[in-house]
Amino acid sequence: FGSSHTGSRAVPLGSIGRTEGGLTHALARTMAAKGTPGWLIAFYIIGMLLTGTLNTLCTKIQFTLTSVGINGKPELFHKPWFATLNMLFAMGLVGVIDKLVRTCVGSRSEKETPLMIDEAPAIDGTKNGNSAIPYQKKVMLVAYPAAFDIAATALCAVGMLYIPASVWQMLRGSSIVFACIFSILFLNRKMYSFNWLGLGLCVTGVCMVGIASVMGEGGSSSSSGDAGDLILGMGLVLLGQVVQAAQIIAEEFLMKSVDLPSMQIIGLEGFWGTLIMVAIVYPILWVMPGSDGGHLEDPFDTFVMLKNNPVLLSVVLAFLFSCGTFNATGIAVTASLSGVHRMMLDASRTVMIWAFGLWVHYSVDPNSAFGEVWTEYSYLQLVGFVVLVSG
Repeated sequence: FGSSHTGSRAVPLGSIGRTEGGLTHALARTMAAKGTPGWLIAFYIIGMLLTGTLNTLCTKIQFTLTSVGINGKPELFHKPWFATLNMLFAMGLVGVIDKLVRTCVGSRSEKETPLMIDEAPAIDGTKNGNSAIPYQKKVMLVAYPAAFDIAATALCAVGMLYIPASVWQMLRGSSIVFACIFSILFLNRKMYSFNWLGLGLCVTGVCMVGIASVMGEGGSSSSSGDAGDLILGMGLVLLGQVVQAAQIIAEEFLMKSVDLPSMQIIGLEGFWGTLIMVAIVYPILWVMPGSDGGHLEDPFDTFVMLKNNPVLLSVVLAFLFSCGTFNATGIAVTASLSGVHRMMLDASRTVMIWAFGLWVHYSVDPNSAFGEVWTEYSYLQLVGFVVLVSG
């Protein structure tokens, strides 16, 4: 989706579009120039897609399970902020594991170059700015993407209360556009006409998938019974995608301009995010009135419910694993390719979730809450996936 730098010489973007095999050959040449094996990039991408799908499914499953809470009554496990804390804690564990591995086998440079032309000015007048920024300041800078992550999760979670899940999934694809815009504005990336064409195809494919999902719901009821609530929910989710794109670009900046290794960024994001959740977010959730024992979310009730339902605890542990591996492979994709590539691949994760839903409905249990029916609009959805992949 652009060009790479080999030393100070840029590989022209136009040359990529003229080669046989298109993007595949472009990626191969870029990886070869960086010394990154193609099989490793493929491993990162496949790992990101598989663990991301598991991540979504575990989230959906745990929110449908019931357990006995602190009041002694069975209730649904509706704890979105606990899921956010789990995600950040898992990222922190990735950092701990990375530190142990680097201590045992030694570290190596993870400096990567993007596939789009990078003309970002040097920081403080140095080559990549890394010699002018002390490590302690680099650690502090990671607090920004951690805060972005928490804010994006919160905005999307609240927005989902007002709109159908299918509309929510469609709006998630807008992060591709925002990530691209931010990469141009803040990372000084250049995009040529065929780059914009690819981005346009991706957006078109995502919109086709979302429209097919909405039309396929037919007359099913949703939580968004009021037009004002629908607009509010869509606005919150779109704002969440803006913040999510800002997080991805901030991570890419830290890796490629501030020169922090990708796994260290994940670990530090988890550390800062967990600290923000415990010191700021959860106290606010406790004092704000809500339906969870008089609080917006009661952490004590959360732990009681986990203790009383081993299945729920198992799903949460699987969620921890999927969150850690998804974020680790995702930031590896950002380091090897770019933040825009990561957002596009993440959008294509929808097809795996859709395929899983079809398999459950037609092969496991037609009445399962996780199944999905093939409708007359599913063909439009399939075409949308093809357009997305083509882009």
